[in-house]
Amino acid sequence: MSIPVLCYGIRTDFQGQLFEGSQYLLAWADELHELKTVCHCGKKATFVLRISSQNKVLTQGNQVEIGGNEKYVSVCRRHFKAKKTF
Repeated sequence: MSIPVLCYGIRTDFQGQLFEGSQYLLAWADELHELKTVCHCGKKATFVLRISSQNKVLTQGNQVEIGGNEKYVSVCRRHFKAKKTF
């Protein structure tokens, strides 16, 4: 339909599940221009880990929890699978 849409954010939640809105945007987009985020190891970060105030990786909870750098860490697939932030 030639309608440009600009979206900023992440595709998946801290459990690796697509957000509902992301699912439809990815399915219907004719073009994607991705901004690269980097994991602490230097590889491309494609996942996010949610961490507690004690820097423990959380694997349970609501899909959406408001927070920034104090709650989320962008990581590559290897560190997402290992549940490691550093």
